[in-house]
Amino acid sequence: MNRITNSIITNKFVRLIEENHQEIIEHFMNDVLRNKKTVAYQKLDPHDLYEIGSRVYRELSKWVAKDLPKDEVKEYYKKLGKIRKHEGIPASQFFQALVLLKRHMWLFIRRQVENEITDYKQAMQVSDRVVLFFDRAAYYMLTGYEDDTIRKW
Repeated sequence: MNRITNSIITNKFVRLIEENHQEIIEHFMNDVLRNKKTVAYQKLDPHDLYEIGSRVYRELSKWVAKDLPKDEVKEYYKKLGKIRKHEGIPASQFFQALVLLKRHMWLFIRRQVENEITDYKQAMQVSDRVVLFFDRAAYYMLTGYEDDTIRKW
């Protein structure tokens, strides 16, 4: 795939997420606040949870467009991991919340492009960057969470 085609696909994906992030976050919140695997999130302020989801999608858009350095991803998610630890959120639950953010984004995209085979193929081409973003976010959240634990030994 050439650079121009890749740029068009990326811009289309970024625009789709940016224009519809509220709807995606609402689906995510309905799930995370009812899911048995994320019960600790029920004690968080829903507004704060919404803002975190919004930030994740903004950063994802920047990452996919290659406008967000990986050091910024590292810094934010390590900090978020530490915050979740201090809030008493188990690591498995904040990891599951991140999985749900990714899942609801892909469910939304699939609904938007499922009738257009070309759009669907293009969405799959962007998936490598999306997967890498969420994998890095998860890794750095876990390292941030563990930093406090390891230092106490």
